[in-house]
Amino acid sequence: MPSNREQDPFERSRVKTFDKMFDKDLEYQWHLDLYKKLCGTDLGDATPGGGRNRRVVVRRWPRAPNGAVISGLPPGYTTPSSTHLWGERLLDFFSFSRGTDGAAPLNHTVSTSSRLSAWMKANGETEYAKDEMIWADTEEPPRLRPAADIMEIINAKDLLIMMGSCGVSLPREPADADEDPKPAAYPFDYKNYPDPWPLVPFSSNPPTLQSQIPFHLLPETLIVHDPFRLLHARTPRDKDVDWTSVDDVTHKYKLDLTVDSIKETIALERTKIEAITKNATPVTVAILFYRGDERDLGGSNATSIPGNAYKVTVPPPPPPPISVPEAHLFLSPAHAVGIGNHSRVYHAEWELPRSVFSKPKICNTCLEEAARKIIPDTAGLTMDNNSPGSNTFFNGTLDLREAHTPKISFAYTKFSFDHADLEKSREQIHQDHIHTLEDEKTTSYVEYSGSMDAIHVNTVPWYDPASTSPPPCSHFAQSSVCGSLPESPPPTAQVSVVAKLSLRGDNHMKREAANYQRFGAQFSQHWTGYTLATPLHDPTPMGAITPVFYGYYSKEDSSDSEKYFSPILLLEDCGKPIEPDKLDFDDKQECAALVLRLHFHKWTQGSFWPRNIVMQLGDHADFPLMKSANDRRFRLIDFGRAKCLVDAEEADDSQSDNLWKQNWDKERFDEKSAIGRVLEFYYPT
Repeated sequence: MPSNREQDPFERSRVKTFDKMFDKDLEYQWHLDLYKKLCGTDLGDATPGGGRNRRVVVRRWPRAPNGAVISGLPPGYTTPSSTHLWGERLLDFFSFSRGTDGAAPLNHTVSTSSRLSAWMKANGETEYAKDEMIWADTEEPPRLRPAADIMEIINAKDLLIMMGSCGVSLPREPADADEDPKPAAYPFDYKNYPDPWPLVPFSSNPPTLQSQIPFHLLPETLIVHDPFRLLHARTPRDKDVDWTSVDDVTHKYKLDLTVDSIKETIALERTKIEAITKNATPVTVAILFYRGDERDLGGSNATSIPGNAYKVTVPPPPPPPISVPEAHLFLSPAHAVGIGNHSRVYHAEWELPRSVFSKPKICNTCLEEAARKIIPDTAGLTMDNNSPGSNTFFNGTLDLREAHTPKISFAYTKFSFDHADLEKSREQIHQDHIHTLEDEKTTSYVEYSGSMDAIHVNTVPWYDPASTSPPPCSHFAQSSVCGSLPESPPPTAQVSVVAKLSLRGDNHMKREAANYQRFGAQFSQHWTGYTLATPLHDPTPMGAITPVFYGYYSKEDSSDSEKYFSPILLLEDCGKPIEPDKLDFDDKQECAALVLRLHFHKWTQGSFWPRNIVMQLGDHADFPLMKSANDRRFRLIDFGRAKCLVDAEEADDSQSDNLWKQNWDKERFDEKSAIGRVLEFYYPT
């Protein structure tokens, strides 16, 4: 798990020699800032006041003197929420010349190593940028960055509760003889919870949920605990309240998904799970090499020794849940977030079955130990014929290989140029102002050639982090945040989310819920790397654009009541609204990129103001104790007025005009033009 800035995937680089490149003077302050961004080390501030951008494009891709004009580049790496320009590292972004038109050079622009490398290979221009081509080959494709394991965080919180460090027990109610008995598998049978559960709501400060929940696992029924009558969406009179001072009041809500494609996705996913569960077969979880020589392959002069390779299979894991029939939500005026023109927002406690958060896993160390005990019997080996030098029963060879990245040299301009005055900056380049940076890497690995057998291990159980039976092995216990829990926790767990309520007669939230469903998961996903959202000149991190959507719920039989009961929109808590004057230049560019990325994917936000850009401190992939206040993460919120270009085009097709698309494009233009004013910084248009 990341523990410092250098390990922050947004700011990392494989290059480790920046400290030899730059001098500490006023002219090169931005290089010092770049070093800090990439390597996490502060070399000092040479410019009083600071405020310069640090995520900058500092490399140029060399072109052949008479190279062909680049009219368009082939696709490169992208993610579902990036623009067409994505790079794993800041150093994967290049400025380049599109070519020459007679004697005059054409304009410079910016692209990524994956796209430029693909064009050079396709057009035979590989000899003029050898180092850059090698560098491009070292770029890894984008990877999802999941949130820290919420089940691990919940277990750590449970340990604190068991120790009495947090949480207050609710008084237990006496059993009601006339009450209908609960089903054996019913998870919310509070009267049978182990001590000290159940807890007084909001007394244990549950962890913030930042993991995505698949649509098919969103609870179908929501039991809302609302003793303070907040569901009527009126401003509470008293925020200093004690949960135990009033009688609990509950209301039943149902999941209200309105987008047909989401309903189809849910049905397909459930059918898929049922089919996998019905036809469960052993699964391959590892490839195990078995040496025929006792010498360590990597530590001797030998580069090839006899051996076998085995596919290790295990029984299928326990089937995942196919649905979540019920969950509970707790609301309190003491945890109000804000009041808007159309809504009321609260921090809420959401209680769900632990199976929603848990994914069974199997210990690879235990698996290898068990497999190595089976292999001699399976292969017919004995202590005699498996002795050093006896290779009778080995069907292949293990070869030591090395993947070598050649030494790469590339130039950095040692000054900060103004993108609006690029020609003048190019004239300033002198050989004395060019420094080279070298990077070299060798990776060793073992390659097997020969036949491969399969062995089945059924003595190592799957471990479910949501259960204490079976208990975790010593390896899992040592690697866990809290180790093995001393007692069994309840079958449910509490997490913190944001609950948004709508005022009577207002349809903004219903439209917002529909938009979140249409966004799908892609806008709330975090990816490795950076993207460049024009007209910005500098890359920004590939964080999520929106909060995670946890469902939209409406009250059952609300039409029979004279009182108004607000629907509920559940979202990830992504922090507090920004204060633009307290953000640095990089932060403001990152906020601007959020709405520009939304535009790239044919959406407008509809209400681009500082109150609808929120910031949280700490990366979602870090465990709570490891989060750093230096890691600022931003998200857009409030999509009740958001509009999609696809809808405008469909409306124009039905009416045989172009008015809807023109209106959409005007909204996009106005939103784009407002970026500099809203974020209070110079914004290139």
